[in-house]
Amino acid sequence: MREIKNVFANVLFWTGLAVLTAAFYLSGREYMGQLAVLFDGQEGEGPAIWIEVFQYCITAKNGMMFVPICAPLAAGACAEMELRSRYALFSCCRIGKRSYCRKKIWECVLPGGLMVFCSELLVLLLAFVRFYRFSPPPDGSEIGGIIGVILFSLGEGFLNGMLWAGAGGTAAVLARNPYIAYALPFVTFYVLTVFQERYYRSLFFLSPKCWADPVYFREAASKAALLIFGGCSENFDFGHVFCIGILSGMCAVCFRCFPGAVKRRLDLM
Repeated sequence: MREIKNVFANVLFWTGLAVLTAAFYLSGREYMGQLAVLFDGQEGEGPAIWIEVFQYCITAKNGMMFVPICAPLAAGACAEMELRSRYALFSCCRIGKRSYCRKKIWECVLPGGLMVFCSELLVLLLAFVRFYRFSPPPDGSEIGGIIGVILFSLGEGFLNGMLWAGAGGTAAVLARNPYIAYALPFVTFYVLTVFQERYYRSLFFLSPKCWADPVYFREAASKAALLIFGGCSENFDFGHVFCIGILSGMCAVCFRCFPGAVKRRLDLM
């Protein structure tokens, strides 16, 4: 609870939130302009396009490139700064090394996850305010699907932010350089994305921009659901399950590596 209070008291958190929200929203500006022209004068006759606008904005490549830039901004370098100043030794005397390592991983990844989560929530609100008048009220069968899409999308954003914040924090501790926390996540995202697009276009899962976009896993997920469950619901996108699984696995790696890196530095002091 204290970590969450510290997150919302951090100026860098709000700075990153503002930049990321603007990046998400502006990345879908052209698409929203086309929809506004298409549905002009047809209030209440179009589909629930505010959900489509929301998904388009948070999965557009130009917007997603800002996630590894903004997510580590709030607390990615905090652990390394404490280790460099030897303040970490004082904290370890009070709570112990193991508790300190657990505390640092949460203080690192939680701001990144909450930043992306809140940013996507704001984009959802903006999309709803701008396009709700084009959408008829959803019936009972559609409400569940809409809620599911929103929850899964926000969950993917939260995990994606945690991943890049944790990766930056781990790299900073290993390299003993706080600036690595801000540089390495974006460089990794950019290099992997360009590498996949240029040399291995069929292996889309190598690109970080695909990890939080269920569109790329939709076909494979539907086939897996058909094989395992004997069928799949038309109102549920099983690609979200693949994205959640991939991001959760990578976050688990960060949760394993980050405390180990911090503990190793503490042992050398």
